[in-house]
Amino acid sequence: MKDIVIEQDLNPEVDKPSKRKQLDVGRAGSQEKDPVQAIDWDNESTPLVPCGGAPKFFGGEDKHNCNEGETIFVTFKIEADPVPGPDQIEWIKGGAKDMSVFPRCKLMTDGSNNTITMGLKECKAEDEGDFQCIVTNSLGSATFDFKVFVTVEGGMDFRAMLMKKKVKQKKVIVQKMEWIEPLFDIECQQGKDKQVVMTAKLCKGGLKGKWYQRNETIMADIKSGENGRECQKGDKYDFKQEGDTYTLTINNPMLEDDGTYILLVKEVDAKTSGYLTVKHRDPEYWFVRPLKEQELGYTNRPYSMSVEISEPGVNLKWLKNGAIINWAEVSCIKKDEGCISSIYFPNCVEDDTSYYSATILEYVKNDEVDQTNCWFQVDEYPHTFTSKLKPVNCVEKDTVEFNIDTEASDAEVTWYLGTKKIVPDGERIIVSGEGTKRKLIIKDVSMKDSGDISCKTNKDKSTAKLHVGILNEITKAVTSDAYRSIAGMVFAVEREDVALYVEVKDPDAPVYFYVNGKKLDESNFRFEHTNNKGAHTFLIKKTELTEAGTLEARTPLNKDDKELTSSTTLDVMMGERKPTMGKIGKNNKVEAQAGKHCQFDVPFSVEGKKQSELSVKIMGNDGKELKDGQDINITMHDGKISVNVINPKRQKSGNFKVIVGNAQGSSEQDIDVNIMDRPTTPGTCTVNQVFHDNCMVNFAPPDDDGGTDIVKYVIEEMNVSEGGGWSQVAEVGPNEKKAKIEGLTSGDKYRFRVKAINKLGESNPCEMKGGDICIKDPWGPPTQPGKPNILDWGPDFCDVSFAPPESDGGAKITHYQIEMRENKMTEFVKGPIYTIAEVREKQGLIHAKIKNLVEGYQYSFRVKAINLGSTGLWNYSPPSEPSATMTAKTRYAKAAFKEPGMHDIEVKAGKTFRYDIWFQGEPEPDVTWEREGCGLASDDSGRVTIENFVKNGIYCEKNSVLTVTRAMRKEDTGVYKIRLTCGGGSTEAMGHVNVIDVPTRPRGFQTDEVRAEYCRLSWEAPEDDGGVPITNYVVNMLDLTLNDWVTVAETKDKTAEIKGLKPGHLYRFEVVAANKEGLSPPARLKDPVKAENPYCAPAAPTDVKIVDFDEQSVTLRWNKPATDGGRPISHYIIQKKDEFGGWFEALITDDANCCATIAELEARVPGLSLGKKYQFRVVACTKAGESEPSHETKPHLCRYKNLSPSIDKGSGGSKMVKLNRLTCFQIKVKGEPAPTFSWLKEGQKVVASENTLLHVGEHPDPAEQSSIVTLQIPRTQMTDAGKFSLYAENKNGSDHIDIDLIVIDDVPVCDCDMFLNGSLECNCNNRYRTENADKEMARMSNGMDPENHFTPKLITINSDIPLHGVVGGVEVGMKPNCDLGLLSDSVKRNIDVMFMKNGNSH
Repeated sequence: MKDIVIEQDLNPEVDKPSKRKQLDVGRAGSQEKDPVQAIDWDNESTPLVPCGGAPKFFGGEDKHNCNEGETIFVTFKIEADPVPGPDQIEWIKGGAKDMSVFPRCKLMTDGSNNTITMGLKECKAEDEGDFQCIVTNSLGSATFDFKVFVTVEGGMDFRAMLMKKKVKQKKVIVQKMEWIEPLFDIECQQGKDKQVVMTAKLCKGGLKGKWYQRNETIMADIKSGENGRECQKGDKYDFKQEGDTYTLTINNPMLEDDGTYILLVKEVDAKTSGYLTVKHRDPEYWFVRPLKEQELGYTNRPYSMSVEISEPGVNLKWLKNGAIINWAEVSCIKKDEGCISSIYFPNCVEDDTSYYSATILEYVKNDEVDQTNCWFQVDEYPHTFTSKLKPVNCVEKDTVEFNIDTEASDAEVTWYLGTKKIVPDGERIIVSGEGTKRKLIIKDVSMKDSGDISCKTNKDKSTAKLHVGILNEITKAVTSDAYRSIAGMVFAVEREDVALYVEVKDPDAPVYFYVNGKKLDESNFRFEHTNNKGAHTFLIKKTELTEAGTLEARTPLNKDDKELTSSTTLDVMMGERKPTMGKIGKNNKVEAQAGKHCQFDVPFSVEGKKQSELSVKIMGNDGKELKDGQDINITMHDGKISVNVINPKRQKSGNFKVIVGNAQGSSEQDIDVNIMDRPTTPGTCTVNQVFHDNCMVNFAPPDDDGGTDIVKYVIEEMNVSEGGGWSQVAEVGPNEKKAKIEGLTSGDKYRFRVKAINKLGESNPCEMKGGDICIKDPWGPPTQPGKPNILDWGPDFCDVSFAPPESDGGAKITHYQIEMRENKMTEFVKGPIYTIAEVREKQGLIHAKIKNLVEGYQYSFRVKAINLGSTGLWNYSPPSEPSATMTAKTRYAKAAFKEPGMHDIEVKAGKTFRYDIWFQGEPEPDVTWEREGCGLASDDSGRVTIENFVKNGIYCEKNSVLTVTRAMRKEDTGVYKIRLTCGGGSTEAMGHVNVIDVPTRPRGFQTDEVRAEYCRLSWEAPEDDGGVPITNYVVNMLDLTLNDWVTVAETKDKTAEIKGLKPGHLYRFEVVAANKEGLSPPARLKDPVKAENPYCAPAAPTDVKIVDFDEQSVTLRWNKPATDGGRPISHYIIQKKDEFGGWFEALITDDANCCATIAELEARVPGLSLGKKYQFRVVACTKAGESEPSHETKPHLCRYKNLSPSIDKGSGGSKMVKLNRLTCFQIKVKGEPAPTFSWLKEGQKVVASENTLLHVGEHPDPAEQSSIVTLQIPRTQMTDAGKFSLYAENKNGSDHIDIDLIVIDDVPVCDCDMFLNGSLECNCNNRYRTENADKEMARMSNGMDPENHFTPKLITINSDIPLHGVVGGVEVGMKPNCDLGLLSDSVKRNIDVMFMKNGNSH
């Protein structure tokens, strides 16, 4: 707890500046700020308004300052559309820490001015650092970097000093702080206590306090602070402060409200705590599932009815007709399993029909019933069949049997034939049953027994057919038609139908036919079966050879799966087969001459019995049938068919097809018929290769050689110019297809034709088509060549290419003529002539080299093609199109620089430097500039320019000028390169530019060692020395209490030791590098340096817990602090407090009387008082001081750990109880651990039942370490009298106590004649119950005694009614003429039903 500091102004004329807890919101485009709008921590966020596009920050400060313990708000105005969601606005500390999960941080948005705010309360020194705000939407993101400075206690940072204009002078008075009334531990019960109030009082009023709750669940939450979770005002918590008194009200305390409650007054660091223990609420019981209003059971069957209660352990009773059920006297059984309580009837009887109730005896939930009722009706069980009767087929004289199963063995079953009940006679008809099976047997059945057989129970019925069939026999053996049959045999022909006949006695009996043991499939279309009252006809269509053999007709005997058989032999004769043919002529070939006789014979044969006529077809070479008598004549002989071709012609030659068939199929035979004739006309006749005295005649062979080989071809000519006729001029062999015709007259016109000749004669001639052929040479001058392309050149030559003429004029090109024209001439002049051997052809173009050009002249070219005429003269083609103009000069020259070229430059920052580079090369080089490998170009600001200039001439000569103004070291220092690129060869040159400037700031500035009076600093050289060597380093220091920078060291090394620091003062340090150009920017330490030794108090110990205890002490165990603050821990201080006092030291671990060691982190704390509650906490100590206390333990009750059982002997002795009254033994037993208990009566163990209730509960005061053991007998009987013993036992020992139970009756036995002799005439005033009254009452509650046929009814009792008896079983328990005054005080206990005999009303 801190002492309070009271400040008194010594210079009140100075206005006291207010603390700045809010920061201004920057506005876009304005240097002025709006008045600060107050931001409250409880402000709620409002949605941002969409505007702009991608996120953008407007204004805002990048440095923010606050004092330790204050609340700071950092606010920025933004624009964004779409509006970013809460997860798209990030506040990050140190590049990694997400402030949205920081418990002292709150993030807000304000749509009224489109601002976002981060609030940080109770700022600490560790909150100082670099922050980032990142806003993101779908169009992009924006980031704002800022710093937060926290002025720690004992000093202000440099920025705070600059912000402070004038500070008042104050006088400080220290006041001691303490709690007058600290918090204390409280205990309450959930559901019982509506409010819990915790109050504390501080020595000074007017200080704001905060309430916190801390338990295991809360401390596991990452957002929980050191003191747990702050209590927020609302439905759960209400707190108020009146002066120096603080009050916390906890409404409706629940189990989760259990824990330590802390009151913290931050301003003076005052804290007090108390533990709230919340006990479980009293149990509440109710029926989750009550009894149904009515349930149905069946005789001789089990049944169960049950209720479901809210939780196990409920004190529940079952009643029948309003009376508690005595389980020993009823046939039902009670079962309890968890939350289900049920009664089970193993074998229901109709007498079980009654009202049943379940009653909860205690802790019934409000608005819930304590009893549920059910009417249980028991009816006769409806018997059903579990199987069905199966139909039976039999024949006369058989014995049949019907079987069926019932679901129970006690089911009665009656049998029927149709609607007539079957009466068993024990001989022919027998009915039997065993278990659940029932059977009906009928012997020696007859046709009249056919019909529906049924069996019935009281609920179910099953029916099946009984079919009595005829005992079958074959009356007529299998046979066929008379013309097909002889004794034992039936004849058939393949593919013809045959009918079979057989007759049987049973008209409905099936008959099946078999051949060679294989059943004939009647679904086959070839079989047809008819039945005419037992006369069966089986028709086999298209009989097959495989069906020959033994034929059987089979029919069932209709008994024992036996068959009757009649058989015969079926003989099947083979039918006709399709015809077959032999070869015709020689290898099925026939030759003949056109117009002469042409005949051929076709041999054939047919097997089997003839069944159809033979047919003959002849197909011609066109695939059409030749008609008999029109195209051919057909004559049939035995095994031979003669065919004569009518009017044989060449056109009828070809492949003839002979088809011979009958009803079974046909056979085919191909015949090659060749009718020979003269060849047809040759295909074509053409003339080519015409020269001045010869030509070439070409022809194609005829389409048909006439059926025999061509012998030769004859060529004929006709001189049209002379007017002559056709004459043979040449003859070639059969394989030749052309002939050269020589000796022709040059200039004359001719025609030609060709004839083909075979052994039968010559064909018609084939004459050439088109005009006459003029005999002359075929060529002329070539066509125009293509336009020349300039491929390469030099000072005295030029390489060209051009396309050859599309036509060479009919003769090969022999030369090319080049013509040229100078640039200043108008006409082309002849140039060189090249033979075909002097030029070369490549990819379809002609390539030529033109030499002897004059350097510097410009030329264009064209080409003519030349071939040779028949007289040896040259034929010139038209000239080509002229080429493009070229200059005779060197085409490729490597690029080269002229002096002075590139060189190194050193220039001061801000000045101008320039490179002016001349170069040459062919073709003209491309120029590029680079700096440090990156391309350079003129920029928009004009600071960097690149200009290129050209000098006129045949060859290229240029210069490129790079100018840089306002030179900057970072941007302009480096290696500059100019690169020339051209076809003649590339080159490059480099020069280094050094822009000299002051150095950059030193790097890695840090403190290596800090002590109370000195510190050591180190750093690394700047990344850039400014282009000239570093001369020295200068170290400056700022004492935050003086607000003035001073130079404290100058050195050439990169380390410095600063001495003379004032202990406890805060310092800022910076270092600058110096060269001949000046000083670098300073490198500063991120945080102020406090002149102090590098160790501090340790962190608090953790996980303090009680691991052992007894009635005078506890043993604590804990974990070491997370950090020892830089010094080893010397000892621990253990503090304790009871439920009414404050914290004080209980043990110091370096005390000689303490057995604890630091390594074990365990200590025993003695001196505790039995029955008191204590809490403990631990403080770690080093030379640097004491740590904060650890979290306190839960309240611990000081009690015995091992205590042998001790029974309260005052509960022993004897106890007297009246008959039917409650007996209750309630005994207190001490013991730790809690003992186990057992009850005995007269040495026999007492077991909990409906009539004996056993219960063990804890004593309400835990300090007692006792149990309350209870035995209850709700309605004590005479048999309950005797000695009861209670035994208690645990690991530390045992104890027991004996109690005598005496049961007494109110009736003085000696005065009552009814009690002594059973006389109802006794008129004494005594009343009593017999020992058997309860049993009789339970029996009579199920109905009146059937012998007396009493009918009970409810009556109103008054003194005028003459009572003659009480139903308590039999006529006992109440005498006639009883005094109602004596009866009324206990009527509810002793009277069940009152009655009068002999017709008197009751």
